[in-house]
Amino acid sequence: MPLHLQRLADGSLCLAGMDEHWRHVLASVPALLTEPQSPAVRERLLPEPSKQAAINRDWRELIAPELEALWRANYELMAADLGRSEKDAGHRNCWRVVFPANHATAWLSAINQARLVLGSRWDVTEEDMTRLIENLKPTERDHDIFLIHLLAYVEQLFIEAEEGSGQ
Repeated sequence: MPLHLQRLADGSLCLAGMDEHWRHVLASVPALLTEPQSPAVRERLLPEPSKQAAINRDWRELIAPELEALWRANYELMAADLGRSEKDAGHRNCWRVVFPANHATAWLSAINQARLVLGSRWDVTEEDMTRLIENLKPTERDHDIFLIHLLAYVEQLFIEAEEGSGQ
C-alpha cells in the first residue's frame, strides 16, 4: 500500500501506508530539526534581512527567537502526532496516524524546514535535485538528497489533501 494522506469524515487527516521505511523518514524530520545547526544552515534558515547592522541586530534579538520557537512547536507537534501512530489493521506491515487537520501547517513547516536544512548542509544545487534517482551514489550526501525528494513527496500529499484530491 503506498503512502497516502486523506481527509476523514470528521475533518481530521489520516496518513496511512507507512511502512518501516516511511516511519523512519518521517521520524527523521523532528530529529533532524533538534540537532544543532552549522552557521551555513542557520544563515539559510534565518538570513539577515538588511545590510544595516542595527536592523540585523534587532532581527536576531526580536524576530529570530520567535521564529525558532514557532518552528520548535511545529516539529514537536509533528513528533507528538507521529508518536500516536498505530498499526493499520487493514494493511499488513503498515502504520497510520490520524491527526487534526489544523496540524497540517505544522507538518508542512517542519518538513519544509528539514528539506532546507538538508539542502543547506550539503550545498545542494538545482542540478543535484534534477539528477535521476538512479544516478545517486551510496554516500551520505546523496542519501540526504534522496530524503529531500521523499519529503517533497510528503509535502505534495498534504497539498493534494488540502485541494481535496488526496481522497
